[in-house]
Amino acid sequence: MNSKKVFITIGIAFSVFLMTLPLVSYRFLKTAVEIEAFNHLVTVRELLKYQIEGYFQDRFGDVDVLAGNPVIGQGFSRLSKAFSDAGLDGPQYTKITALYQPLTEHYLTDYGYVNIYFVDRGGDVIFSAIREEFAGTNLLTGRFKQFSIGQVFARGLDGVAFEDYTWHEEIQEFTSYFAAPVYDGQMLLGVLVIEIPFSHLDAVMTKRAGMGETGEMYLVGDDGYMRSNSRFVKEPTILQKAVDTEATRDALNGIVGVNIIKDYRGITVLSAYTALNLKFVNWALLVEIDEKEALAAINTVERRVKILGALIACITFLYIYLVNRRKNQQILSESLEKNPESDS
Repeated sequence: MNSKKVFITIGIAFSVFLMTLPLVSYRFLKTAVEIEAFNHLVTVRELLKYQIEGYFQDRFGDVDVLAGNPVIGQGFSRLSKAFSDAGLDGPQYTKITALYQPLTEHYLTDYGYVNIYFVDRGGDVIFSAIREEFAGTNLLTGRFKQFSIGQVFARGLDGVAFEDYTWHEEIQEFTSYFAAPVYDGQMLLGVLVIEIPFSHLDAVMTKRAGMGETGEMYLVGDDGYMRSNSRFVKEPTILQKAVDTEATRDALNGIVGVNIIKDYRGITVLSAYTALNLKFVNWALLVEIDEKEALAAINTVERRVKILGALIACITFLYIYLVNRRKNQQILSESLEKNPESDS
């Protein structure tokens, strides 16, 4: 009897071991998979952050270098005088613009700018590579004073400046502005303004190789609205979709981190987030993937562990039941042998 008890005890202990081993292994495996998934998101986040910051720094460098070009300074001086004499349609003005049109068109074509503006220090838009409604108006006193181009001009008088994306009706796209002061020696002539399309940044944000079916990268401004397009929404979401999540709040407060959160769709995601190191904007960069997809492998293991645990438990309980049943039958048989008259 003692040997049977020992055998039963060993059997139960072994069964418990078989049930706990997969559970313990699963916990370690789940942690490892989560770490690996987060590491991938962080890698994508840092590479993308480097690209975005580099893109904007390059645009800053472009407008600064172009504003410092002596040819541009000469153009400001000549165009400002011609404009003040006879406006945009004067013969002298037309003659001078013909000299600078090829240079500005080169930048539009090679750099993909939407437009280039020369604005004198008094606020007059004395030249635009492509004639638009701003041309010939005054950005200090006219109706465009509060527009993006007026705002960037005002800041561009003091140094290189940036103005956030706004909708450009004529080209049906969002655009932003960069500006830099133009000098002749120590004398301020005006401000050079370049207008760039959102499609440049969008091309960077939509490179989702290695991000699976639900992985996405997006930007959120400090006003809480997207500065990029969502892969899950057909319509543009830049400056249209508000995002207020734990990750965006942390990132806009300067916190760099990773977390499992509910995203702007209400879906549980793995999120890696950071603020961009750009002095002129406070934007959050987020790289995310649905938890269901990121942990698909471990979820499969979890289901199998549960099934295995259930099977082991059933076998264990069945074994204990059968052993106890046999033991009870033996006890009953022994009792009947000792008391044969009890049957009758």
